Amino acid sequence: MAFAVSKRNAMAFAVTLLLVSIPMSSSTLQQDFLQCLVENSDISFPITAAFYSPDQNATLFKEELESTAQNLRYLTPSNPKPVFIFEPMYETHVQAAVVCAKKLQLHLRLRSGGHDYEGLSFVAENETPFVIVDLSKLRQIDVDVDSNSAWAHAGATVGEVKKKKQKKAEKK
Repeated sequence: MAFAVSKRNAMAFAVTLLLVSIPMSSSTLQQDFLQCLVENSDISFPITAAFYSPDQNATLFKEELESTAQNLRYLTPSNPKPVFIFEPMYETHVQAAVVCAKKLQLHLRLRSGGHDYEGLSFVAENETPFVIVDLSKLRQIDVDVDSNSAWAHAGATVGEVKKKKQKKAEKK
């Protein structure tokens, strides 16, 4: 009888371990992440419009994932894909995304307006599940011609910064 009880306990333990080791579905992670963003962000904006997920629209997700890929070898089916892509509209969304990723044990990959030939912004070999935070909507550029300085958000490209600087210099 003692053997049967310990065998039953071992089986229950194995099933529990199996259930704990199965990752949450991407839709559950996205819902939890979304709820966390709402709780931690002070800007009222329809945050759901800033998500791309294979569960919602696989074609749109694929287009968004591949939109900035400069090295196509990282887009092979064998490479891990993000659970979803989040495009914050405000700085507070980025701050909330970092808090929520930590809370939900998600790894972040940041994609901005720069080049990424190594594919570091959209591939995570050993860090799954992961989320891409696409900073391309954060493009504000402030140029001060007098001090010869400029501040640019992460989504701005070098070309945009140069163009803004040139326009400011021409006005002066």
